[in-house]
Amino acid sequence: MGMDMGMISSSNNVTAASIHDMLEDFLKSFKDTDGSYKYRKQIEAMSARQARSLVVDYNDLALYNQDIILKLHEEPITTLEEFSRAVYSVLKISDAKYAEKVKDEIRVRISNYPYEVKMRDIDADMIGKLISTTGMVVRASEVKPFITMLYYRCNKGHEDYISREDYIKRKGSASKVLCPKCNEEEIYIDVEKSRFSNIQMIRMQELPEDLPPGQLPYHIDVILMHDLVDNARPGDRIMLTGIVRVEKDMESKSLDLPLYRIKIVANNIEFMMNRQKDDARGDGRLTITEDDEKEIKRLASKENIYELLINSFAPHIFGHEIIKEAILLQIVGSPAKVLEDGTKLRGDINILLVGDPGTAKSELLKYAARIAPRGLYTSGRGSTAAGLTAAVVRDKSGMMMLEAL
Repeated sequence: MGMDMGMISSSNNVTAASIHDMLEDFLKSFKDTDGSYKYRKQIEAMSARQARSLVVDYNDLALYNQDIILKLHEEPITTLEEFSRAVYSVLKISDAKYAEKVKDEIRVRISNYPYEVKMRDIDADMIGKLISTTGMVVRASEVKPFITMLYYRCNKGHEDYISREDYIKRKGSASKVLCPKCNEEEIYIDVEKSRFSNIQMIRMQELPEDLPPGQLPYHIDVILMHDLVDNARPGDRIMLTGIVRVEKDMESKSLDLPLYRIKIVANNIEFMMNRQKDDARGDGRLTITEDDEKEIKRLASKENIYELLINSFAPHIFGHEIIKEAILLQIVGSPAKVLEDGTKLRGDINILLVGDPGTAKSELLKYAARIAPRGLYTSGRGSTAAGLTAAVVRDKSGMMMLEAL
């Protein structure tokens, strides 16, 4: 579904206070089809799960109040902040101690967001908007801490916490930041007492089936923060909901006119199991149903099951039974062994296919990539380099990234 921002009417008459009241009322009073208070129960269970985020279904919001939906489209940052405050207000009723502890860390994540945009269609018109896009994670950085609340002191004895955003606003282009309480003395940051959270960078790439013919795959960088870090790994197919932001391009320093590049600050990650229409692989997490289990046991009881599997592999290609058998065994893999002397034998099987042009080498590999949960077909100059499956590379920012090749 394409994203048509022009279809969304204005909701400037809805103030921050009124949207807060609407959101709080939604969390308290929304009932699911069974008649139970869906989000009130989830919020009451947050302290038991030590959770700091609440996933809200977009369809529930749409059923409850269209003003919230319009405000979420027009001002997603403000609306999500008010949503977090509303969760805090409801949590404070059931567990005031835990609510105060996680007050600044509560996040609301939107699921089933319908305004899906193709990755190559994300442009400057969408800066500051909440969008959804699908893709494959091809690179993930290490998880690092960053300061969310800075603890400051001044020479007059004032000390308190200040948010990272407020600190950046007060600093601006000035060489020093004045105390928020006295506005006279310069403040000093105590890193040890400051509050930290986690941050991670990932890179998303267009799905192979979404790639236009003859085009190179498009990619975009995504920032994961708080409890979203380390959820998506290279090879995962995900549906990302996030806010489009910009940052200064490091390569434009020598230009008089500064250039910026688009990044997405992630709000929610959903794995594409049961969402993929043209590709049954989903995100690599296979689910075996009872019917599947019965069918597997029925086939396993056959005496010629081995030959049947070989003949079923790439049936559109005649012959090559030995090669088909080898690729099939590679997909299944072998158990790792530890010998009596402590020597470890890996279970990975590697195959080298050498043959004349037109002997279906690539077709056999493409078929294997289609049926393997995390299979990825690659060809060209980079394929012969060491580390075909994954490699650790250094990003422009200096962070080490795990990249699927």
